[in-house]
Amino acid sequence: MNVENFYREFGKRLKQLRLQVGMSQEELAERVGVANKTVSYWENAHNPITLSKIPLIANALNVPVYKLFVFLDIEEKAADKDYTTLLQSITGEKLNILFNVVKELQKLK
Repeated sequence: MNVENFYREFGKRLKQLRLQVGMSQEELAERVGVANKTVSYWENAHNPITLSKIPLIANALNVPVYKLFVFLDIEEKAADKDYTTLLQSITGEKLNILFNVVKELQKLK
């Protein structure tokens, strides 16, 4: 998965979670403290997500941070596996992306 695909998948996941809780883009933008169009840009992969906004988005959607990164292909696999097994099965570029996201999230503390 390259960076562009990552942002596209993140955007899809963000929209999915936002709709699941019945929240508009405007409501999410207000809760996160960004302009209304910013959420649309994130969801449509026009602008990259700022790492400092990730915990705010998770909080606004009332989900743990990792849920923002459980993309459909991984989530489908997770139906039959626990997360330890799932994480052990991630390799290559996806593992590298996940590692970098975790490193950046640790810097936010």
